[in-house]
Amino acid sequence: MSFSLALVIFALNTIILLLVEVGYTYSHFGTQFGWSSNRPTDAKRDALGVRIRRAFQNHIEAAAYAVPVLGVAAITGHQHGGAEIAALLFVVGRAAFGPLYYTGVPFIRLPAWGMGWISIAYIAITLLTSGNL
Repeated sequence: MSFSLALVIFALNTIILLLVEVGYTYSHFGTQFGWSSNRPTDAKRDALGVRIRRAFQNHIEAAAYAVPVLGVAAITGHQHGGAEIAALLFVVGRAAFGPLYYTGVPFIRLPAWGMGWISIAYIAITLLTSGNL
């Protein structure tokens, strides 16, 4: 998978996770909750609502390290078969992470998170050792 395509799919996954979070919040607190700057700070979310919010938050935190690495790889035209497979594994891992996080079973989401993190680390290492930077 190309690094540019991985970035696009990651962005689409981000949008989907955001829509799930917003939709769930609106269904429980009403649309005025999202549009108001005077939201109640003591609004209680149920367990699923908390997991949905945390899955999205984790996804945004993953963007802080994944987007720069994928972006540099795309811009430099990095050519490495293993890194392109790692980009695919990253996208698959991140796509699986959100729904697995929703289940509430902690250990079941760990392989998806690890697959994404290790993939980005691998791409970063291949970038650093390629001599193209």
